[in-house]
Amino acid sequence: MQNRPPTPDFRSPTSRLLIIGLDGGTWAALGPLCEYGEMPNLARLRSQGAWADLLSTQPPFTAPAWSSIVTGVNPGKHGVLDFLHKPQDPARSLRNEGTPVNSTHIQAPTVWAYLNAAQRQVGVMNFPLSYPLRPVDDFAISGMLTPPNASDWTHPPELAAELDEYVVELNYGRPGKELRREDLPLPAQMLGDVSKMTERRGFNALKLMQSRPWDVFAVVFTGTDRIYHHFWHYLQPADEEEARKLNFALAEQLQRYFRLLDSIIGSLVRSAGSDANTLMISDHGFGPGARNWVHLNNWLLELDMLVLKTVSSGGWMQRIKRSAPWLSDIAKRILPQEARQSLQRFGSLADATDWPHTLAWVEPLYSNVAGIYLNRSDRYPGGPVKPAAADHLCEAIIDQAPYLRVPGTKQALIRDIQKSHDLYHGPHVDKFPDLIVTLDPDHAVVSTLGPTLITPVPQLLRTGDHRPEGIFLAHGPDIQPGHLSEPASLLDVAPTILHLAGAGIPPSMDGRVITEAIRPGHLSLHPPRRGRDLPPPPPPGALTDEDSDAVASRLRGLGYLD
Repeated sequence: MQNRPPTPDFRSPTSRLLIIGLDGGTWAALGPLCEYGEMPNLARLRSQGAWADLLSTQPPFTAPAWSSIVTGVNPGKHGVLDFLHKPQDPARSLRNEGTPVNSTHIQAPTVWAYLNAAQRQVGVMNFPLSYPLRPVDDFAISGMLTPPNASDWTHPPELAAELDEYVVELNYGRPGKELRREDLPLPAQMLGDVSKMTERRGFNALKLMQSRPWDVFAVVFTGTDRIYHHFWHYLQPADEEEARKLNFALAEQLQRYFRLLDSIIGSLVRSAGSDANTLMISDHGFGPGARNWVHLNNWLLELDMLVLKTVSSGGWMQRIKRSAPWLSDIAKRILPQEARQSLQRFGSLADATDWPHTLAWVEPLYSNVAGIYLNRSDRYPGGPVKPAAADHLCEAIIDQAPYLRVPGTKQALIRDIQKSHDLYHGPHVDKFPDLIVTLDPDHAVVSTLGPTLITPVPQLLRTGDHRPEGIFLAHGPDIQPGHLSEPASLLDVAPTILHLAGAGIPPSMDGRVITEAIRPGHLSLHPPRRGRDLPPPPPPGALTDEDSDAVASRLRGLGYLD
């Protein structure tokens, strides 16, 4: 009798796939919890699986990052860089006016659509930019940008009746108002709210995994992001003095939260079965929050690129050619008297700006990342910058960036400054700021003019903020265990999902399959294959004014809008 060859060490490429998203998940916090025994399920998955950092978009921010995760393309292709769709009016844009983005602003097919096209059934829960829902086979539940009073937040609609005390997102703050400390609940209540939201999400996810048909099941937990923003100092105290000030009862409550989350992770993985693969991902990482504000518009005012109504416009080429020592003093310079008078007279920078003579201005994108917009005539009616001069003006601004220093040090304030066309590619780049500026993480950009270039944050509402390094973890029968030698990109998530689900990779995707996380035996029999592109989705649509206002209020309550 002829001997049979040994069974290869791989599974069918149509094995089920579980995807767990931890919004803001970072090994900087989760790693120690694994090592200290607080998250044994996650520790086991990491020790038996492949893991690495997962590098986010620029900026490392919910809106572009999750959009890139679910499409596999960079923001220039899917079109989302911010939570707001800004108007083509520089004054309104600088006031941070606009309408909240929604799922229709993601102008690229999603990985869920590609999976359905490959005859895979999917269940999708709580992805942030998923409302209004696009129909999927089998089901979907929308995420944080769902209007609070929406009735169409599940697909199919009758699925809502099957959910038990499900919470889409927490709502803090006051409608139409900037978030203040007094708008937030007491820390213990906030932790309780986040814990309940997480527990209910986990309970309902487990229920749907066991009652609905699926080949790929994906759920995002946002509680990690909410906790890291407000309680980072508990997880990573800045020094011994800060550690001594911590509330022991709150620290215990935080430990219980991460034990709860770990228990949910373990239950989901067990329910998926031993023949399923699991991916764990995050949209960005975390670190200490910024303690300084940087009023970068002060800098453009000094360069005569931002002009106020009471300040005559000079020749910017002459101003920016001043000596390096003068430019290095910008951080110490006091806002000129005439600029302060202009602000007092007109009330806001947007109203005080002489737009017909202003060449450029700054708007924050997220924390230490900002965009510089040129007042281009092809984008803004009446803008003085001709398209042919835009590149030259960008180069002039880039040339001055190295002269900005953190006061009292030789440290460069601007870590990186790039043209958007060098950072992104695709049909939507022209909607983005002309330049993307990144500061060191202890400095957050604000749009206002300040008494000096850098001022202390007056009220530290959030002790933690985003970093580019998120988490990637893969576990299961098709996964090659080990710590990957290089970080993965979140652009790689969608191609890897498709491959593990046995589908082809469309050529339009910018990412790649993370092959170093997959067993060689699997790859030899099932190498990544090319798929077909799906047609682009319809043009973006707006929510009703009432729903837009409600979503904007939620974003303010979460600290994402001023």
